[in-house]
This record gives sequence, structure tokens and C-alpha cells, in this order.
Amino acid sequence: MTQSIPSSNATFGFLTVVEVSQLGHCGGLLIVSAIGRPIEFHCTTPVSSNRAQEIMYGQTYAGFLYADQIGMSLVDKAKQSPTIFVTDCPDMLPISELIDTPLILAEESHRDRESFDGRGLSNFSIKDQVIYCVNAKTDQLEPIRNQVDSFVRRLPLEEPFERVCQAIEEAHTVLRSA
Repeated sequence: MTQSIPSSNATFGFLTVVEVSQLGHCGGLLIVSAIGRPIEFHCTTPVSSNRAQEIMYGQTYAGFLYADQIGMSLVDKAKQSPTIFVTDCPDMLPISELIDTPLILAEESHRDRESFDGRGLSNFSIKDQVIYCVNAKTDQLEPIRNQVDSFVRRLPLEEPFERVCQAIEEAHTVLRSA
């Protein structure tokens, strides 16, 4: 039986990928406390698309790039394992096969781009977001919902992603001017 972690002790790992113009894709991982304070931050160097890999991986290329190359390098760098990983990138979802930590996809319900097809995944709504539980076991679903609900009472889920994106942009601005 999985032991439930109190919401106040939960940590969240916000995992995303940002496309940096003329450089490629950069990943970022921000691990925060239950109240949104930073514990750890990591980002990758830009990863450019590789035409040979695009051909070989076909339709699975984006998942390979996001999850295997970028996501796992960030997870491996982290000193602390969060209670829950949160991503806003559907292409990051294959990482769920490589990690044991529960992974959720946070999707804004009113966003303009094509909606994620989460058929078969457990999900719940909090405020204006649909939360898909990607690799959570049945007995983890209610604790995950409670932890996420507790977090969003203090801070919207998209706010840590904004911090990650700004930090990546700042890091690359500094590198360009050096």
C-alpha cells in the first residue's frame, strides 16, 4: 500500500521545454515546495533537431527529444525527487515510462491550441485546468488531487512554468551577450 504524503510536505517538479529561437529546445526543471518556493532549478543547453533522428524516430521523435533527451537529463541532475512531476508539454509524457514518480499533465481548458487527447487517463479539473494523471497508481489519485488542490489554493499551476521559461530566456540572453 502506498503511503500518502501530507500536502504540506509535498514537493512539485515543474518540467517543461521551451523553444529558444535560432538555438533549439531547452528544458527546465523547477522543484518547489508545497507553497511554491524554489528548492532546485536545472536547465539544459539547447538541443537542436537532428534530421537523421527525425527520420528514424518518425512520429515518436518529439517524445524522444522531450522525454528521453531533455527530460531525463533534467531528472538525472536533480538532487531531490519531487512528490509529483508536473508538465505542460504533452510531448513530455513518454518520460512516465522512465520514472517512478507520479507525472501529471496540466492543460488549460480554454487554451486555443488543439486539446490533448487524454482518453484512458484519470483526470480531474481544478479551476480552469484539466489535470491528467499519467502514470499514477489508483491509490495515488486522491492524494495527488489533494496535493495539487492544496498547491493551487496558493499559486496557479502555470506560474512555476512561467518562472522556468523566464529563467531559460534570461540564461540564454546572458550567454548571447557574453
